[in-house]
Amino acid sequence: MRGDLHTLKRVCSYASVVMLIGEGAFVILAASMLAMGGLALSDKGFRQTFTDLIWCRDDDVSIIAGSLEMCLIFIAMFITVMVIHDIMVSIQNEHSPFMEQTPNGLKLVCTTFILCASPLMGLEYLCREDFVLALCVALLCILISVVMYCLTIIFRYGYILQDESDRTL
Repeated sequence: MRGDLHTLKRVCSYASVVMLIGEGAFVILAASMLAMGGLALSDKGFRQTFTDLIWCRDDDVSIIAGSLEMCLIFIAMFITVMVIHDIMVSIQNEHSPFMEQTPNGLKLVCTTFILCASPLMGLEYLCREDFVLALCVALLCILISVVMYCLTIIFRYGYILQDESDRTL
């Protein structure tokens, strides 16, 4: 058992660095999407490149919606990676992967995707005028949220069992 926890802590050490890099990358991506969207609105030469990049129509509403949609996706991914980073760091520093703050972080990811479902659906529709694709985006957000909520319950139960075990010893 000691070897397994030791291996988990070592893997979490490396993963936390990767997650930290991911946090920075998603912040840069979100900011660059807003900047490129603004540039596409003002520069006709860049407009075609941008619409090809995000697969949207060549009108102002689609470009704005596409920019905001991508930005919102990157913000949701930033929150997800930030929570995973925090979980990895806490696993490195604690005696068990089942800590009280882990379910709270997973619940934050769950809430983020639930809150993003409707805006992403609307922005997807404004960007591409494809209701089926917009509905799929919303359903995917809801699915991710349900899975994260299930993990929240599992980790909360693991924390309760770990706490009972620690008090018994």
